[in-house]
Amino acid sequence: MNTRRLATTGVALVAALGLLTGCGKQDGADTPAAGGSAASSSASVAPLDELTAAALKLGEDSVRVTITSSVVNGGGLLDPRTKATDMTLDMGSQGKVRMIAIGDDAWMKISGMAGAPKKWLHMDATKLGASGQMNLMPDGDPGGAKQMIKGVTEVERTGDHAFAGTLDYTKAKPDDKGIKALGAKAKAVPFTAKTDDQGRLIELVVDTSVLSPAAGKLKTTYTDFGAAVAPQKPPASQTQEAPEELIKAFGG
Repeated sequence: MNTRRLATTGVALVAALGLLTGCGKQDGADTPAAGGSAASSSASVAPLDELTAAALKLGEDSVRVTITSSVVNGGGLLDPRTKATDMTLDMGSQGKVRMIAIGDDAWMKISGMAGAPKKWLHMDATKLGASGQMNLMPDGDPGGAKQMIKGVTEVERTGDHAFAGTLDYTKAKPDDKGIKALGAKAKAVPFTAKTDDQGRLIELVVDTSVLSPAAGKLKTTYTDFGAAVAPQKPPASQTQEAPEELIKAFGG
């Protein structure tokens, strides 16, 4: 098995979500970074506060996350309280990856890629660095929504429960080398968002075409709040330990 290729391709499937929604841990800040119009007038600060509160609510209950884009599609259920995850992401010709997490144990199954192991790859989630639950639920943040909000520089209401604004990925992920390589265009990425009547974030649409024309828009929706999340641990006979290259690729 070419573990280097496995690490690169497998993590690319997972990190597609993390990169485009701003997943990952940012040390030191529990409140969103804000600038531009969000910092200059109370009219703009109020929408930011509301959107921040909506993102924080995603850490209070289980939720179904659904991702739609030209790069990656799929989704599944996450429970930030129990650290349970069961998701599948499809990257077309690059293959699919199924991810299960139960507490501090995580498993990944890659299919549709030449040379991928037939067994589940087990990882100690505590060794995955800042990405935590395979970049899907850093610090109890399903889909990285709270982290994305930390990169908001401008936001305004566009209707009832509707928002539009701009993200600065360099603020959401200050230590990410890939983001830094994008330069100035990573500092002004358009987004829209929606909340429900309970003040929860239910939709994020990030226009990543400004980063890469082929990327298009990434849409993440949050539904089925309170749904049971009960992933099953893969049988030991169908499991092997993940290679070190894969652990390192997650930042471990």
